[in-house]
Amino acid sequence: MALAKQLLPQSWASSSSPESLTESVSQDISVAIWQRENNPIINRYFEAVFSSLGLGIRNVFTMNSLKAHLNAALPNGIGKLEVIEDIYLLSDMLTCLFGCKSVGLRLTPLSSAMCPKLHVDQIPVRLVNTYLGEGTQWLPNEAIHQCKNTQAPLKLKTAVHNGFYSESSVNQLNAFDVALLKGSAWQEGQEQMAAIHRSCQVALNSKRVLLTLDPM
Repeated sequence: MALAKQLLPQSWASSSSPESLTESVSQDISVAIWQRENNPIINRYFEAVFSSLGLGIRNVFTMNSLKAHLNAALPNGIGKLEVIEDIYLLSDMLTCLFGCKSVGLRLTPLSSAMCPKLHVDQIPVRLVNTYLGEGTQWLPNEAIHQCKNTQAPLKLKTAVHNGFYSESSVNQLNAFDVALLKGSAWQEGQEQMAAIHRSCQVALNSKRVLLTLDPM
């Protein structure tokens, strides 16, 4: 993952420890990242079953029902158990962190960018994790400038952010990195801390599998 450099104060936190996700509750943090190693078993599973995923999975699940639903919905193949356990792990972490009992789950196979423009989500917070292909791209809040004083500035306009940014300031998650992205509904008066992000471009004949989890 290419990290923003020499931008202070940082609006993001990142480490190889899952505890980095707890930084998301900080008032000054909009993006919290747990940098994980690639799991080749899960990677090969999604490579093998990609065409069988159809439109993917999209539903709200309780922790008690999650594994059974995933087992019924996911195609059979080597690595399926590992996928179910990993999604359950991430869901369990999310529900524990935010004190909820259910998750809004979306597992989506992609062959093109789903949301190619920089934007913020109109929700409190969302967990994103890419199992196959390149990860989500995000722009640090501190990389936004109110005047054209950056190299090759581009105009940014979202629901809560206006200004200019340089494309070189955009960062990208690796596959298996887990990120918590705050939305504009995180907390009243904290709209400007919403995470600015976009889907990566998917190269021709490439595959991407994206998992998102919302605390419910």
